[in-house]
Amino acid sequence: MSTPAEPLPVASCTVCGTEVEMDVARCPSCGLARPTARGPQVLARSGFWMLGIVLFAVYAVVLLIVASAH
Repeated sequence: MSTPAEPLPVASCTVCGTEVEMDVARCPSCGLARPTARGPQVLARSGFWMLGIVLFAVYAVVLLIVASAH
C-alpha cells in the first residue's frame, strides 16, 4: 500500500496575498518574482561584480559628458 504524497508547503504572496507553492518562481496572480524560490543565494558574487561594472560605466560616461562640456 502506498502512502499519499505530502502536499508542498504554501506561502502567501507579499503583494496580493494569493497562496503560492514554495518552489514557484512567480506568483500566478500578480506575477511578482519570488526570490526565495531560487534558493538562499539570490545574488551571487558575479551579480555584485556586474553591478559594480555597470555603476562604474555610468560614472565614466557622466564624467566624460561633464568634462567635454567645459
